[in-house]
Amino acid sequence: MDDIRQSLQYAQFMRDLGWKVEKIGESYAYIRRFPLLGSFIKIQRIKLPIPLDKIEEIRKKYRAFKVQIAPNVIGNDGNLERLFLKHGYKIDHSPNIPTKTIHIDLRPDEEIIFSRFSEAKRRAVRRAIKNIVVVKESDDIEAFIKIRTQRLFPMGFFVRKEMLFLWEEFYPKNLALLIIPNLAGVLLLFHNSCAYYWYAASTDEGKHLFAPTLLVWETLKMSKKRGARIFDFEGMYDERFPKATNSWKGFSKFKEGFGGQIVEFLPNFCK
Repeated sequence: MDDIRQSLQYAQFMRDLGWKVEKIGESYAYIRRFPLLGSFIKIQRIKLPIPLDKIEEIRKKYRAFKVQIAPNVIGNDGNLERLFLKHGYKIDHSPNIPTKTIHIDLRPDEEIIFSRFSEAKRRAVRRAIKNIVVVKESDDIEAFIKIRTQRLFPMGFFVRKEMLFLWEEFYPKNLALLIIPNLAGVLLLFHNSCAYYWYAASTDEGKHLFAPTLLVWETLKMSKKRGARIFDFEGMYDERFPKATNSWKGFSKFKEGFGGQIVEFLPNFCK
């Protein structure tokens, strides 16, 4: 399955953020230049076969001090790992893209999807509804930015800029926003029959009312109605990289309560 990070829309989003974009076969490489130092290159979820010779040309062209490659490969691939090592790469223990995630199959009926939630999550959905928590599809990106920046203070300026560019490139065809006014929200991206749980945020009051749990349930239903077959939770704690993903332990436990299948990607490689 092609990843959204290798879509034309995402490439334009990266350009908006100031990254140089180079096409490598059917994939995109994203280049960030730094005065005097050279450049950093990241290639996210690149499809096989990986053109390492072409990547080497780009590395030299931009005088890259680091190239980071995340293959779009689920599970282990000893031959590919040996190929990377042969070309001077090593496993990157600071990946910039999730190396482990949860996929939820959206093809079954809603009742079956809900039945796969843990008992605690099903109870939380019912309690949120009892608390008269109302979820609305919204076109008010500023309302969501306000909730999210409260959680990420003092980095709000950078968050706002990134989210506005994302909105400009993906809304409305490939982006949906679900909001519980003043409490919580989820921003979804869509690509090739996959829904991505891209951004989520909640106030403390929203958490107390179980708003995040209800939002996940509503996003699953919406994603199914929009034709998505897979819901990607976009990352969780990975025991292979404890330092890089340690801060993800809490929300990983949250995500595991909705059922789904744990998906482990091949590690990132760097040079």
